[in-house]
Amino acid sequence: MRGMPLATPTRDVLLQLAQKLPASPQILLRLDELIADANTSLEDIAKLLRRDASLSARIIRISNSVAYGGGGIASVEEAVARVGFVEVFRLTGLAAAAQLDEQNLTFYAHSGTRLRDNTLVTALAAEILAKRLEIDPRAAYAAALLRSMGKLVLESFVRRTFSPERHYSRSGVPALITWERDLVGMTNADVAATVLESWKFPATITDPIRDHYLLEPVHGPHARAALLLNIAAGIACDAGFSLPGEAMYWDLTLEKLQSAGLTPEDIAPVADAATEAFEAIKPSL
Repeated sequence: MRGMPLATPTRDVLLQLAQKLPASPQILLRLDELIADANTSLEDIAKLLRRDASLSARIIRISNSVAYGGGGIASVEEAVARVGFVEVFRLTGLAAAAQLDEQNLTFYAHSGTRLRDNTLVTALAAEILAKRLEIDPRAAYAAALLRSMGKLVLESFVRRTFSPERHYSRSGVPALITWERDLVGMTNADVAATVLESWKFPATITDPIRDHYLLEPVHGPHARAALLLNIAAGIACDAGFSLPGEAMYWDLTLEKLQSAGLTPEDIAPVADAATEAFEAIKPSL
């Protein structure tokens, strides 16, 4: 039996720390609502995206990439007009993930750029898989974009609570989840789901995030979405975009694939498409 965690943050502390993160998750949630509203105008979307200056700057930069037709875009309005209402969610997600390169996770033993790249490849793979499995692709894409948000919150907590000797890389514990539970008594997936639920994100996003490490059998209406997110993370890992301590959770077993409605032959084309899409937008990040 494992011992008690060294220090466990309260829910209020987690939510306070989450408020210090970039506003892009809340913007994604509101953007999804606007896209679903037939009365939404281009100006409504542009006004929302302009709320975060860093995010809007990245949207403009990415919209000028070869992947989106080259240069000439000087404003958020022009970016939205070029890509359209449906594609703007994907574009905004790319820009939101690009912000992760500013976040170095020293206790988790990796850079913000590594987290950014893992997040983007996972999200692109999740979107492709969702379309194949007839699962809401925006929800799958958003869940993949936000799946590691709990790490950012816990990084803030452990950085102010523990000495560097408690870094994951110095712990000698190979499994990331075991290290988290020993240290703070919870997982980064638990934290992400808790924060997103407090921000009124739907269960189509929060449940798959909470369950995607598949620490125990998953059930309920969003079980396939959790499997999809796990498989997408496995695709990113196998493509060379792994994060420390996570590879053991992503084994692409035949049982897992069949439960999701996939075959082993489905994986390589998804991996190729996701990495190709990532490489196309990477220079603009």
